[in-house]
Amino acid sequence: MSRQEIRQLEQMLEIIARAIPKETAAAKLYDKTAKAAEREMTRMLFGKLAKDAQEHEQKLRATLNILKKELERLRHPDKAAPTEGDSTAPAHEFNVNIRRTMRIAKELKELSTEGLSDANDPSCQAMYGRMQEMSAELQRLAENEVEKHIDAEKWN
Repeated sequence: MSRQEIRQLEQMLEIIARAIPKETAAAKLYDKTAKAAEREMTRMLFGKLAKDAQEHEQKLRATLNILKKELERLRHPDKAAPTEGDSTAPAHEFNVNIRRTMRIAKELKELSTEGLSDANDPSCQAMYGRMQEMSAELQRLAENEVEKHIDAEKWN
């Protein structure tokens, strides 16, 4: 790995490290706003935003840990490498198909959006509408799997 690639990884670590306190502050602000709100809808909205910010902070922390381990591995390549088939094998081996699935879901969404704009009858509208629903579900499933891999420190 080149010095430039190591530097890029260090920059990513710095960005994430700076983002974590911002997510923490946002979560606190949203929570405080939710608790002070008089309207139920406002409480629900800011409660959801607080929860989302907390989850995002957790994902950032997990990503930070993964990147730190990767940087350490790159700086000290002489340390023992995981054996093939080991669950600690390079994360990219686990994640290639998930990334492909996410790309396909995005392509499906783009195609269905274009198809809906061109649809000239109800059956075409139904097909492209269903395609949009399926692409959203596929994207959600892939994102959930990414979260699981991040939590298990198997994502890169």
